[in-house]
Amino acid sequence: MLINVVTPEHYLRRIEETKKRMEEKDLDLLVVFSDAWNSANSRYLTGVKSYCMPMRFYYFYAPMSVVTIPLKDDPALFISLPGWAKRDVTGTLREKPFIKVQNLSELKGALTTLGSKAKRIGYEGKELTPWQVYEDFKKAVGKEMVDTDILEVMRRVKEDIEIKLLEVASNINDRICEELVHGIIRYGVTEREVERQIKVLGYGMGCDDVDAQYMIGRHIDFGHPTDATPVDGDILSLHVILRYEGYASDNDRIMGFGRITEKERELATIAKEAFWNGLKAMKPGMKATDIYKAANETSPLVKAHSHGIGLAGEELGMVDTWGVLEEGMAFTYSPVASDPKIDLEWSTEDVVVITDTGARTLTKFPIDYMIQR
Repeated sequence: MLINVVTPEHYLRRIEETKKRMEEKDLDLLVVFSDAWNSANSRYLTGVKSYCMPMRFYYFYAPMSVVTIPLKDDPALFISLPGWAKRDVTGTLREKPFIKVQNLSELKGALTTLGSKAKRIGYEGKELTPWQVYEDFKKAVGKEMVDTDILEVMRRVKEDIEIKLLEVASNINDRICEELVHGIIRYGVTEREVERQIKVLGYGMGCDDVDAQYMIGRHIDFGHPTDATPVDGDILSLHVILRYEGYASDNDRIMGFGRITEKERELATIAKEAFWNGLKAMKPGMKATDIYKAANETSPLVKAHSHGIGLAGEELGMVDTWGVLEEGMAFTYSPVASDPKIDLEWSTEDVVVITDTGARTLTKFPIDYMIQR
């Protein structure tokens, strides 16, 4: 374990801030849904992931969790494995749990009781919720629920500890890339072997999970690795998402293997220049709709995109929909230089964070790396 300094105060402050925003929206109750594959809301508020269990007895053992936050009362976490969750809460907070942890089978009754006391109810996570489950929730509370984005907006701006954890995750990703190019990727080593080594390195450096995709290809490709091995002049595609203490790093890289052409090198240079032009232009107060402008103006061959990052590798939507950039916002930034004449996309994806005066990148591995073999 490299760092874990999430404290009880962090979770308690998040609950209190959520309640303040509920009050602004005239909500008496907020119901927050998470599932095992999209557990960021639950983990953000409680430190607990939704556990993945087989579907049994309708949804009481479903891989999901629900947090209820009454405006004037204590929050509660409903989950299918409350014993494990209580252990996680005490392990995270190092003291008696601050939040009630109850079995998911008790949720319907709790919603009925809470709904009878609430005039206006908010619901977060509807896009993740199975239709029948949502209808049952609505029936239990006895009234319509208002879709909210309270947590989505809060989670866009990271606390100092969250930025530190994102930085540690990015540092691990950088170290993996360094190991790959200084000995692992070489003649005779297959795509499968490289991808396996990425996961070994990530878990060995303390990651919670590692999603690696390495392929010989001229684009950032997504698929299953094969027994193909690189030859001189190949273009390599690398995509690594990993999490450390829940927080993610997302790194895309195109790399040259051996003697690539001058046109290919020129495209790599364009992608690097586009990234730095975009980064230098970012600052708090900037309209999010302008976030791609400086990068795209580097060359007609460039098209940039970005998405949020934090407790998931891809979360909170595309950054150009966020309104205005604020200090502490963290996201990926990915200018892609594409030249159809040579059938090549030189892609980079780096994690960046908005500072008080501009922006900085948490990803340090070079954008235009060439493996000399």
